[in-house]
Parts: sequence; structure tokens; C-alpha cells
Amino acid sequence: MKQKSLLALLLALAMCLSVLAACGGSDSNAKDDQANAPQNGAQTDGTPEDAAPPEEVPEASDSLVDMDIPEGTALGDRIADFTFTTYDGQEHSLYATLAEKKMVLINCWATWCGPCQAEFPFMEEAYQEYKDDIEIFALSCEETDTDKVLADYVSQMGMTFPVGRDAADVYSDFTTGAIPISIAVDRFGVVCLIEVGSQSAADNFRRLFDVFVADDYTESVILDKGIPGPKPTVDPADPADLAAALNAEGGTLTFANPTSEYDWPMQVMNKNGRQYAISTNKGVDNTTSLVSFTVDVEAGQVLAMDYLVSSEAGYDFLTVTVNGEAVKLFSGEVDWSTWAYAFPEAGSYEITVSYVKDPYTGEGSDLAAIDEVGLLSAEEGAPILAALPRYPHGDTDGIAPADPSAREVVINDPTGLMASNFPGALCYIIPGETASFHVTLTHDPDAANVTYFADGGQDMVSLLDAVDGDQYTVTVPASANSTYSYVQLYTDPSTEGPVILYFSGEESLNTFMVRNLSNDDGTLAASWKYADGSAPGTTAIKEGSDAIAAGSALYTLVFVDQNGEPVEGVIANICDDSACTPMTSDANGVIGFVYPSFAYHIQVIKVPDGYTYDTTQESYLAEAGGVTEFAITKQ
Repeated sequence: MKQKSLLALLLALAMCLSVLAACGGSDSNAKDDQANAPQNGAQTDGTPEDAAPPEEVPEASDSLVDMDIPEGTALGDRIADFTFTTYDGQEHSLYATLAEKKMVLINCWATWCGPCQAEFPFMEEAYQEYKDDIEIFALSCEETDTDKVLADYVSQMGMTFPVGRDAADVYSDFTTGAIPISIAVDRFGVVCLIEVGSQSAADNFRRLFDVFVADDYTESVILDKGIPGPKPTVDPADPADLAAALNAEGGTLTFANPTSEYDWPMQVMNKNGRQYAISTNKGVDNTTSLVSFTVDVEAGQVLAMDYLVSSEAGYDFLTVTVNGEAVKLFSGEVDWSTWAYAFPEAGSYEITVSYVKDPYTGEGSDLAAIDEVGLLSAEEGAPILAALPRYPHGDTDGIAPADPSAREVVINDPTGLMASNFPGALCYIIPGETASFHVTLTHDPDAANVTYFADGGQDMVSLLDAVDGDQYTVTVPASANSTYSYVQLYTDPSTEGPVILYFSGEESLNTFMVRNLSNDDGTLAASWKYADGSAPGTTAIKEGSDAIAAGSALYTLVFVDQNGEPVEGVIANICDDSACTPMTSDANGVIGFVYPSFAYHIQVIKVPDGYTYDTTQESYLAEAGGVTEFAITKQ
């Protein structure tokens, strides 16, 4: 099953970090330059602090001059100005560009990145149609992507928008541990989209650009759900038909179709003698189909409705919002059922019922329906509310081992890789083939889940199925081959919660550290102990390849030219059955790594300027490790 989080991939990409960490590294003053660059931070008194010269500030920003927009890199922040130079020597400034364009799409990428290459033709196609109104900054965060490399790449790909090195280190400011990443900045300098991953169609970029080029764009539109999906291809329902289909007997509620041009309506359906409203966005990724209505209620009155949903559990939801706040989410397979909501106080409430389809594949019938919508008195609604499922709730969201034999460990990692890849994670040794965890939750359990990773596979546990008396308890497998597992609590469809990294024993933890926290020569760069202060029962891993933990091996790739001289800067992909990790040869022409014993597939993907190599060649390493030499031809 797919997983929205990149967490499962981070350790597979750990060695890649040495490449990505070099983004902007060729300019040691990049951050200083950025700090001294003109800023466009709007102040409440209407006077921009450290403002850019007037000709560099978009005129449209005057309409937001009284808004207090903080400078930063989160959605809704005003981004700091920066400048970069393209491979052919042209200088581009963000705010100078926004003085002439209606938005800038910043794309961070690298020439070795396959997904980056895959989306550029679609980006270019859409750019040709919108380039009078928008600009694209394609910033390579790969240290070895020189101007010559970029020039060759641009020529090969036919890219006509500005392409250069990420000298301002934008990637690090917005880093998620993966590329490509796209950041949309509107005419006011506001960060409106942060999207990780490759786009698979030019229409995706067209829909993105359409949001920002409209002449009536007067305030920032924050795309917290990603690039808008396709516009509706079905007509809105007649409001009278909606009222006839949805009102409970004697009801007089008035129902409305969506007002956004990207939201899909619900349509009236007659089936099996029942008339109801059904979503229309089946199979259309990244869309919402909805109907809305307003109620005026007394305190304690109850809204009741029947609903049906057949969707991808935990990802595609029938959502009920009250005054813009989601109060209930349903997913998975639920036949016609009744749900109710008690209004806490008297007033006017805007209710929206929507089927929200994520940007990925669907399951089931991929739809939702509602019927019998009505207002009840507190007395009439009480039996319905009492019949709703009751789930445990805690004061905070959290997850903790349930097995009394679990022992927390503390990893001391001067390299920072653990903190970077698993921020805030707690680590445990939990013996056995499975591990159990107690979960506390303040949120709607229909919208929460626990995901887990073990032996290269991922899956999700619904908390609706994990009720154990007055708490939630989930039991998941532990890794036997991958050396580590993790569980992560999601408290709604997009919010990543607490993470626990766990190992089946000390040997697994040692192997994990050798694989992920070692130097190229196999020497360990970190240490661990139990959280109670006691030392490990096994001998600490010593320096040298002869002390590599059981189940792992030291692999050494040596790259030399025809004269036997080392070749620095060769990039090779090291692949197992589930992932590939790019690594770069050092000054000695060596790539060294300690990984679990495996016949790794090796493919050279790039050699330095002045050298040639047939990159179609493929090699496999001996499972037991050892030295493998590659001949690179010097021209």
C-alpha cells in the first residue's frame, strides 16, 4: 500500500544526503547573501521593513500592505528574496521577477534524479503557454551539476525557463529529504504551495498556473491540499432536486452546489427505491465533490443524516465540516448508516458534506452518498447520538510500547543523521516477531491510523479496529531482515504524529547503526545505550571492517582510469530489491559502504567531465562484500 509519508524511504536515502547536503555548497556566502538581500516583509503599519527598491516590488502587493505576513518558509509565509545565476550567466532575482510576473514556480532538482527528468517535459509544455504571466526557476541542488553539465542537460531536455545552481540554498530551507520539490510563490511573495514529487501531466501545471494568473487575484490562495485537481465535467444539480432528495420527511433545508470552479457537485441518484445525493468525482484524483447548506439552531439541537461510503480506507474521506471545521470523517466500506451531531450553542451554522479524493488511486466504489438530512430536537436526537460508537480518548495524542519487555535506547549520533531522518523518534528494543503499542488519541479515530514499516513493506492499522477496552492497542510485525521497524501515528489524513523506531534485539540495532551511521571505511560514527543508563550487553562495534555486525558486509567500489589513477566524482546507484541509493566516489576514487549482505546491483549514472563510461553496463556485487574495480576512460 502507498504511504504519504517519506519516512520509510529516509534511511534508504541516508547516503544520498551527502549529495543533497551540498545544495548551494559551492557558494559559502550564499546564506549571507540571502540575509543581506532585499526583503519584502509587509508590516502592519504599511511600511515594508528592509524593503526592496520600489521597482522590485510587485504593484499588486499594495493590496496586502496592511496584512501582517511573517517571513519564513511555511505555507502562507512571505519568502525571502534571493538571486541566482543561470548556467549561461543570466542573473535572476525572485522579487525583481515578481515585479513583472504573476507567480514564480521554484523547482529544486538534480540531473541524476529520474522523477525530476520525467516531469520537465510537462513543465516545459505548460510553460510555453503561460510564460508571459509566470516564471519557473529550476534550481539544481547537486554539487556536481556544473554550468557545463546543466547546459548539456538543458539542451537535451529542451528547457527554455531559467536553469541554474541553487546558490541561495533554497532546497535546504524547504527540505523534506526528497526531490523534486516545487514551491509556488504568488505575486505578493507568499509561499502558496510546497509540493514534493514529480508531476505526470502538463495539465497539472496548467491547473496550478491558472490559480495565480487570474486578473482578480487579490489575496494569496494557499494550496494546502496540493495542486488543484481537474475542473468538474458534470453539471450542477438543480437545488430543488437536491432539496427533494436530501430533506428528511417534513424538512425544509436548502442545499447548494459548490461555488469553487474546482469543486465537483453532488448529483441526485434514484436507486433501489431510494433517492439521495452522490459524489461525482469517482476516479478523479485530488478533487472534492460536495453539497452545502445553512441551519439556524437552538443549543442542543441535533443534525442527523444517513450516509454511505466506499473508499480507500484512511485516505479518501466523506467529510462533514461545521463552519469550516471538520467534525467527522468516514472512509473504507460503510453501508447506509446514520450519524448525528449536537450543536453546542445556538446560532447559524454552515454545513458542508464532501467526498475528498486524494491524489492517488482509489479503492472500493470510490464514492460517498448522503440522505435523510434533518434537524432534530435534543430529545429526538438523543437516541441516535447514544447509538453512535464510543471510542477511547486521551488528553494528548501518543503511542508507546505495550510489551513490558520493551527497553528504550538512546542513540548518540554526532553526524545528525538520526535527528534528520527520524526527528523526535523514540527508539526501543522489543524482542519477538511482533510488537504491540498502546495509542492515545484526542482526534476522530475514523481519521487516524497507525502506519508501520517492517522488512521493506508498509501497511496501515485502522484505530477503529484497535479498541482494547478503554484504550487502543495495535500489534504489528517486527523486521527480521531490514534490522529495524517503525510505527507512526497519523492523527488526521495529513498530520504526521509521534514515531517509534524499534529493533528485535541488540544485534539488529548494531547492524542498523553500522549500515546507517558508519563512515565509508566501516568505522562507527555513533553509539548507543539504554535510556536507564545501562550499557549494551553486546560488545560495542569496533573500528575496522573485521568488526562489522553479523549479517552485514563492507563493500568497496574503486574507480580508476586507464592509467590506474583514481577518478573522483563518479556517481553510482547502489540498488537492492526495493530502493536505489546514489553515492559519489571520493578523492581516492572510492565508494565504500557497510550494508546488510546482499548481491547489490550497481549502475554508474554519471562520470566527471573529461571521462567516458558506458552507463548501460550493469554489475552485481558479491553478497559477502569485497572490492570491485571499475575502469573509467579518460579522454
